[in-house]
Amino acid sequence: MEMKRLQKFLIITFIITGLGWGSLAALTKLSVVSFTHPIGTVLHIIGGFGPTIASLFALEEKISFKSAVKFIFHYKRKTIIYFWILAAMAIAVIGISSMEFNSALPWYLIPIVFLQAVFIYGGEEELGWRGIMQPILEKKYSFPIATIITGTVWGVWHIPLWFVEGSSQQNMAFPFFLVLGVLLSFFLAALYKRSQCVFLCNVFHGLINTLLSMFVIKLNLVLVFGLIMMLAYSVYLWYAEEKK
Repeated sequence: MEMKRLQKFLIITFIITGLGWGSLAALTKLSVVSFTHPIGTVLHIIGGFGPTIASLFALEEKISFKSAVKFIFHYKRKTIIYFWILAAMAIAVIGISSMEFNSALPWYLIPIVFLQAVFIYGGEEELGWRGIMQPILEKKYSFPIATIITGTVWGVWHIPLWFVEGSSQQNMAFPFFLVLGVLLSFFLAALYKRSQCVFLCNVFHGLINTLLSMFVIKLNLVLVFGLIMMLAYSVYLWYAEEKK
């Protein structure tokens, strides 16, 4: 039953995203519209909402406004501290390893970029990846295996964006993106395990995307060491919770 829910989620996700981002890739390749054209923006958003929409059709309870609100905003009391610790670590790691702001992003636009990242460009995906896929896989596999599978599928799901002319993904090697995606999956999975709150995952995902826009990312020892420390903390959070 659970695996059928997962199958349903993935089928709907990839159909919606394939239609949205596939169409966008074709239109930009043919120079019919640009990535920043209103039509391009709409198609980009539609594709990004694939896992969000699919998650609502894969809920354990019958889909309704009440079940949707409960699914997104339910949380375990006294657990927001874990969000703040992970957020502080992410800001420190990315900020210190980069030491260079993105001059193309004016500082006064950062709050807008953050809100967009939480609700439209990234954070909204968490309803599917951490809200549906990760918990289902955890019932069959260990935490590391479930997280690696979720992170890998999440990374592969982004592939159409490498064929969209003008997308930021074209400036990043896919293997590097995939590794970051799997690492981020560990952070988000541990946060969800402790808080049981999908919305906190939305916000953390949005924070990461905002930081990646704010700074000129540099691959160096500081970044690698920082990400390893965050990974270790995430694994600790998970197994500390398991022992309770």
